[in-house]
Parts: sequence; structure tokens; C-alpha cells
Amino acid sequence: MADFSKLFGDGKLSYDEFLIKAGELGLEVGDVREIRQSYEEQIRGIRCASALERELDRAGVKNRGLVAKIIDMSAVTVDEDGVSGISEQLSALRESDPYLFEVKQNGFASAAMGQRIRTGMRHEKESIDPDSMSDADYYKQIKQI
Repeated sequence: MADFSKLFGDGKLSYDEFLIKAGELGLEVGDVREIRQSYEEQIRGIRCASALERELDRAGVKNRGLVAKIIDMSAVTVDEDGVSGISEQLSALRESDPYLFEVKQNGFASAAMGQRIRTGMRHEKESIDPDSMSDADYYKQIKQI
């Protein structure tokens, strides 16, 4: 890989000077163009990835890996103003699949831990009072546990 500070200098090279410097370093203009495009794509990918992470945090996504795979990154645009297209997709996903997102209360995402969701079904065994059982029933109950 070439030393680009030698190639570009202070940025005030004429086109002919630029070609001469590139030739001295063994690069052709096409190589420089390909290298620049490669770096621009890498920078675009990094900006998109960090914007995606930031938006997933803001949205309160429960399963980040799953939602990240659902987002269509080809619809995401990167320009000098920033990255756009992610929040719109997350909003649409929140409408269609709200179970992927944490419920916000008072502006904060609330964790489901410790909260009981009422489904109308019993989720636990009936508690049996050992004082109301005979000794035989009590010992049978203990063996089942």
C-alpha cells in the first residue's frame, strides 16, 4: 500500500503533478480511484453500522441481532447530513411487530423482568396448604416435587 501523504502532499497538486507523483509510487490513476472507492465504501459501512446500533438503542429493541437482519440496508442512505432510512424502517416494524420492542413507560423502556403479563392462563401450580392434608397425602406431594 502506498504512502498517501507522499502522493497527495498538501492537497495543492495540479493534475499533472498528481500523475507524476502517483507514477513515482507505482500507482496509476485507476488504482487511486479504486482505493478511494474502497475506502469510501468502508466508511459508508462503518457509518451505517454505527447509525443502526444507535437507532436500535433509541428504539428499545429486545432482540438486536434479529431486528438488525430485518433492516434493509440497501434502503439506507448516507450523505453529508448523516444516515437516513433506518428510523423509518424501525417505525414501520414497531407498527407491524410490536413484540420486538420494549414497552416504554414515562419515556423509558421498561424491562419485562419482574413484571407479570396477564394472559388469562395459570402459570404456576396450585399452592396446597400442608396443614389441610393428611400425612399420607403430604408425603405423596413431597415425592412428586
